[in-house]
Amino acid sequence: MQVREIIKSKETGVISVSEDANIIDAAKIMRRLQIGALVVLTSGGKLKGIISEREIVVALAQCGKCALELNVRELTMLGGPVVSNAHSVADAMQIMTERRARHLPVVDNGAVVGLISIGDLVMARLNEEITENVVSQENARWPRTAAA
Repeated sequence: MQVREIIKSKETGVISVSEDANIIDAAKIMRRLQIGALVVLTSGGKLKGIISEREIVVALAQCGKCALELNVRELTMLGGPVVSNAHSVADAMQIMTERRARHLPVVDNGAVVGLISIGDLVMARLNEEITENVVSQENARWPRTAAA
């Protein structure tokens, strides 16, 4: 299975926030949509990175209430890994494991087309395994012609 299949199955498009947005605004978006990360875009619409709940919590732990006055750009994870639509689910899982990332922006022809999470990848792999098991069980029950 490829990343493009996960992106197609998601009900939402790219959920993003401007690098100029306030941390509180980013947190409200995540809470409202019940998601753990946002794609961060520059004012020109280019990928800057991602911001997740983790960055916000770390900032609050380090700075206290003053963290709420920060802009998204100040907490954006820069230079993080990305994948393309053509990457396999296994490739994306390997990248996440090696880079200790829980979210990966999906970029196609220089444009962000989605964001996948480790949960998305686990669900895709689980669905693949279930399908393979069903096919194996059906093959095992396939009627055989009786020898004459």
